[in-house]
Amino acid sequence: MYKARHAWGFLAIPLLLLLLFTFIPSIAAFVLSFTNYNVFTPIEFLGLENYLKAFQDSDFKKAMFNTIYYWLLVTPALVVLPILVAILVNQKLRGIKVFRLIYYFPVLVSVVITAILWKWMFAKEGIVNYFLSWFGIEPTGWLMDTSTVMIALAFVTIWQGFGYYMLFYLAALQGVPKDLYEASELDGANFWKKHLYVTVPMIKPMIFFVAVISTMGAFKEFTLMLTMTDGGPLKASTTVVLLVFKEAFTNLDMGYASAISFILFVIILIITLINQKLLDNPNT
Repeated sequence: MYKARHAWGFLAIPLLLLLLFTFIPSIAAFVLSFTNYNVFTPIEFLGLENYLKAFQDSDFKKAMFNTIYYWLLVTPALVVLPILVAILVNQKLRGIKVFRLIYYFPVLVSVVITAILWKWMFAKEGIVNYFLSWFGIEPTGWLMDTSTVMIALAFVTIWQGFGYYMLFYLAALQGVPKDLYEASELDGANFWKKHLYVTVPMIKPMIFFVAVISTMGAFKEFTLMLTMTDGGPLKASTTVVLLVFKEAFTNLDMGYASAISFILFVIILIITLINQKLLDNPNT
């Protein structure tokens, strides 16, 4: 009983913060999604009109397409590349901790600072085009071309994020029994087969976890787009969350912005439930 009271005492403050800054605002936003509200006028109940408007809105459809495209560019890379890096930095080598820090360093940089730096590097006279010119590739306006802007943004996300997910895989790798690697080597497995048939099955739950976390991050990303392109050119980099931001704080259409955010919430929830199903059945 004594321990239970202390446990609830320690949990009380986090629960209060969750209630004040997560649950109550979420409930309020859900209610607003059925209304017409722009801060300056009284709330007008609209029913499902905002949700119907979203599915008929070309801007929302474009933003959803951009978000899915960005997700397909980012998530596979953030699931696979960190595994390779984690395997490399999991070796018992002198100074390996320095390499772990170097790979993790981009995570420590602010997203806004990262966006400003890469915006400069992706400029037509920037460093990226300078290096590409060594190979005879003509300068490209990466952030000004509708066909390359999302690729550039995805590259920045991968650069900054793979060190973060590397830590998850590194923790999982250190839990893999060394006996399994020794047995596979005795069976004649080379480096690739050893990790394909031993490492991947053993860290499969972590792979699914990283997949869903990176998916949620991709669907919620908007800081890079807001800082580097402001959704342009021609709305080619406007994601759903950026659209919510603009509808809420530029157009002051809080009801419509809330409706879009809850549609996105349902999509992320479905993906999370699918991932949970796969985690519950890791052999499927």
